Amino acid sequence: MNQEESMIPAGYEASPAEIQSVIIEWVRATEAFHRRYAKITEVINTLQATARRQPAADKARLRRLVTLRQHMSDVLMTLLMDMTGQKSGRSAQPSKPGQLRSHACLLDELNREIDAELTSVTTVAQA
Repeated sequence: MNQEESMIPAGYEASPAEIQSVIIEWVRATEAFHRRYAKITEVINTLQATARRQPAADKARLRRLVTLRQHMSDVLMTLLMDMTGQKSGRSAQPSKPGQLRSHACLLDELNREIDAELTSVTTVAQA
């Protein structure tokens, strides 16, 4: 092994305050994501009960919500596996510390998508 290869490259070291900020951001996004998952499950259950009584109910909306909930499950499992460094059937690389922020951003983006979908369901249900 060359001496160059054995040297660890000097990189940016995050301060404890920055690390705490990233962790808090990730925790908030994750908690919000879990609340929305529970809400979307509640809406799906309501729509499924309505669909049994009224077969003409909006099945496309129900399919969209079920697909969104499955996507949420997939994303959460992927992020959790990524953070723990576990390998799935594919070769996976464990998370680098800086990926917590990108995970939080991804969850925030999904939260906005879920909110938009739940708002449209609520609006239609009230009409």
